[in-house]
Amino acid sequence: MTMPSTTATSGNFGNLCGNKTGLIPDDNDPHCYYSCLCLVLASLASSRRLICAYNRLAEARADYGQFSVSDIDPNLCTHLAYASADIKDNKLAPVDVGDVQQYIDFNALKESNPKLKTLLIVGGTTFDKKKFSSMVQTKENRAEFIDSAVKLLRTMKFDGLILDWQYPGGPGSQPQDKQRFTELCKEFRNAFEADGIARGEDRLILSASVAAERAIIDASYEVEQIAEHLDFIVVRAFDFHGPWENVTGHHSPLYTGPQDTGDNIYSNADSAMSYWRDQGAPAEKLNMGIGAFGQAFTLASDSTAVGAPARGPAEEGCYTGKEGFWATYEICIYLEGVEIQRISGQRDPFAETQNQWVGFDDKTSLTAKANYLNEKGYGGAFVWSLDLDDFKGEFCEQGENPFIRQLHDLLVPGFPQSAITTPTPNYKNTHNYPNYNTHNYPNYNTHNHPNYNNTHNYNIYNTHNHPNYNNTHNHPNYNNTHNHPNYNTHNYNYPNYNNTYNYPNYNNTYNYPNYNSTYNYPNYNNTHNYPNYNSTHNYNIHNYSNYNNTHNYNIYNNNHNYQI
Repeated sequence: MTMPSTTATSGNFGNLCGNKTGLIPDDNDPHCYYSCLCLVLASLASSRRLICAYNRLAEARADYGQFSVSDIDPNLCTHLAYASADIKDNKLAPVDVGDVQQYIDFNALKESNPKLKTLLIVGGTTFDKKKFSSMVQTKENRAEFIDSAVKLLRTMKFDGLILDWQYPGGPGSQPQDKQRFTELCKEFRNAFEADGIARGEDRLILSASVAAERAIIDASYEVEQIAEHLDFIVVRAFDFHGPWENVTGHHSPLYTGPQDTGDNIYSNADSAMSYWRDQGAPAEKLNMGIGAFGQAFTLASDSTAVGAPARGPAEEGCYTGKEGFWATYEICIYLEGVEIQRISGQRDPFAETQNQWVGFDDKTSLTAKANYLNEKGYGGAFVWSLDLDDFKGEFCEQGENPFIRQLHDLLVPGFPQSAITTPTPNYKNTHNYPNYNTHNYPNYNTHNHPNYNNTHNYNIYNTHNHPNYNNTHNHPNYNNTHNHPNYNTHNYNYPNYNNTYNYPNYNNTYNYPNYNSTYNYPNYNNTHNYPNYNSTHNYNIHNYSNYNNTHNYNIYNNNHNYQI
């Protein structure tokens, strides 16, 4: 399906100014009052961000849904963010041993684009919030975490960190965690500055992914204080509505819609961005979170409008495998030949097919959002995630990465050629790893993964077998077109996995004397056994039924109704 497109127009201040110099207004050129103003505006445009997340779990998907580091185009986004890392014993750590090689490959993308910045995300929607809460309890715990983060980021050549705690002071944490999160940001910033000075290198970047809902913002963040310490902030403006609710709603509308009443008038990107700004966060530090996906519902009546009765999530995406969650390319598959509708008076699209309702973003709505960010002077956008775009150009008939490319062309059109960089002394030499193999990990095998294949047992992918897929979605040639007769043939057989990543002196090099005992996974297979893989994303785990009583946020359940 070819989605509607909108051509954006923007002023080229350099051409408008021509060869004029000085500070004298040109009465004949209303677009350019001062030549210096033009230069300032051009500089602001070149410093805008497009941050794109890489979801490590996408590598385990089958067939066309499988996405790995090698599929990333390093020239589309100003920042790439690896999602995600873990907290183990108050230390920043990889989720599992396979991430070490992925970190190396991920950061090697900067060899193709030296202007690219890479970040590591810690936390996320399904992350155990208690790990954050435990880590921030004491100054000593925080110092241990920060020290481990500096070591891991520098060793793996990341440029910075995104804290994705959902949410300080909320379920799974303590009320005091709101203030402790501020302290964590402050201490991180001080440590990053000291490390940069000591190394004679660029300081590591510090960012946070934060809530977009006003009730959570008030409960979780000291906005002005954390904004002082963070280099930029990602506002998660892409989960305002979803199939956990009993009526349809667009998950990421730009403005208030005609159907919005009560507190729902705040459930939109403009309201979220404005609230963060009005609470003291500088506009240039704020980045709008945009999802390259749709939230999909199963309708409960004949109505197909926004606000129509719904009875739960739509069917799972044929590649992503999660009910009610469709990647951009899956939306192109399902909506082929279907009429696209838009919220009255807005550009946010939605559609219905076979009793399945989905709200999403397309070129028209992305253009509106990009123009909004440019006009308001915000820092840029964050996209979740690279693997959800039509990264191979197989389905949407718009070439590779049409979703992210649209944002690139509107927000950072000259990147990477026009990016402004500040060189730091001896950067290349200080990061020179000519003997990279001397990071030897002699006891790598002591992570006890003799049955690595069983550890990441993806046998449940058999349950994604869609023998009647053609009948359900009325795509008679689906199987023949994409030829998936061996859907289950993604046999993740790594018989020599330990030999492949042979790091003989791991403990000595990284000075982790108890690394093996600390991260000993004797029951690793059971820990990461995914017999019910689909239940991982079960929205029931976000049960906020007692949230009001505990933290006295009376409007929380009314706004977001997570009871299911």
